[in-house]
Amino acid sequence: MAGGLLAAAAFGVYPRAQAWLDRDWGILVGEQVPPVDVPLEAWLARRERALAARQLSLVSDGWTAQATFGELGLSLDVQQTARAARLAAQSTSGLLSELRRRIAPSPEIYDVPLVFRFDPELASVHLAALASGVHREPVDARLDLRAHARILDRPGRDLDLAATLVQIAAGEREDGALIPIATRAIAPSITSDMLHAVDVTRVLSSFETDFTHHAGPRAINISTAARYLNGSVIGPGETFSFNHAVGSRTVERGFTEAPQIVADELEPGVGGGVCQVASTLHAAAVYGGFEILQRRSHSRPSGYTPLGLDATVIDGELDLKVRNPYDSALIVHAFLPTPTTLRVELLGRDAPGKVEHFYQVKEKHEFVRRVVVEPGFEPNQSKRHQKGIRGYDVVSTVRTTYPNGERRFRTYNSTYYPVPEVYWVGAGTDPSSLPPLPEGAQGVEFGSADKGPAG
Repeated sequence: MAGGLLAAAAFGVYPRAQAWLDRDWGILVGEQVPPVDVPLEAWLARRERALAARQLSLVSDGWTAQATFGELGLSLDVQQTARAARLAAQSTSGLLSELRRRIAPSPEIYDVPLVFRFDPELASVHLAALASGVHREPVDARLDLRAHARILDRPGRDLDLAATLVQIAAGEREDGALIPIATRAIAPSITSDMLHAVDVTRVLSSFETDFTHHAGPRAINISTAARYLNGSVIGPGETFSFNHAVGSRTVERGFTEAPQIVADELEPGVGGGVCQVASTLHAAAVYGGFEILQRRSHSRPSGYTPLGLDATVIDGELDLKVRNPYDSALIVHAFLPTPTTLRVELLGRDAPGKVEHFYQVKEKHEFVRRVVVEPGFEPNQSKRHQKGIRGYDVVSTVRTTYPNGERRFRTYNSTYYPVPEVYWVGAGTDPSSLPPLPEGAQGVEFGSADKGPAG
């Protein structure tokens, strides 16, 4: 007999059936018979606790989770189940039932479904904890320009809480039941259909940067980031995130340790050099007439872009975001035309006009010489670890000249902080023995072995 059914068995002749009604015995629930001396409600109350631990599976495409009835707000309704059992038993006391018993002495079995209550608020709490497992990010369509391959779009999904509660309310009540999870589709920003309309022979804008003097590990990171960026599609009016496109900078994804700016000094870190890719994309976006929604200049001037065209990014913290202002999709082509040159092109339409970038230094800021006692250095031994650079407050102007002669301007600011000149010295070294302060330096400060300024 099915475990989720309650059966009332009427045994013997009519007086025995009447005694069953009076004394609450003869109930068969899930193949268990309660003792005749236990009230039906009390026995069902004990069954209620056991049924709360009954297991079921919540399933969706490629995803499964286990839960108990209790966790999903399902509980046995003792009063309603007992009432249903008594109503079924009363049907055994009629004359026709008595005649059937006399003809066929085998007991008649009356199946009565267990009655369950459902608490949607309790179920909602448990489902909310499962929502992240159900969620699946959509995949945008893109072109792998190097492999000449199309990557098709794939919709994402989110848990549809209201519809899932309906599924649970109407679902099975057997041990091991399967209840499908309802989901809502998340449409990708870039669909496969968009790619067919993109004419990759038309170049909106482009920009190149050189890393001849920064080869080695930085070159590996630049090439890896460009590979992830290459083929990205920016839909009409879409905001494009550099960090989302390139992804986490980890060794597992092909990045390596290379110098990067930490505070105001160069330190090794996984992903050093990725900022050059972001800067090259930013410059191409500026020349393409894009809206720059989120961008921060480096803390120091970079050697690979003019002031105002660079952009710094930090994995998971600081992003470059640009918006496609046009009514057609564009494709990012990021590649290395030479082993030490990075080029980013925005493909899919012609430039709306001639775009020019100018910058003006509004103010200069002097730097200091930082003297740091380095463990392992001999007395009077010294080494210049870092060149000092002035800081600048810069205003950029972007001028677009359209074919009809109309001109439009926009301005934005960049701040580059002074970079200290850093000398590593041995203990007891007289700072006056170091070379004279270079042009742009305004004084000396003393740091500790951690290369930070002294307290």
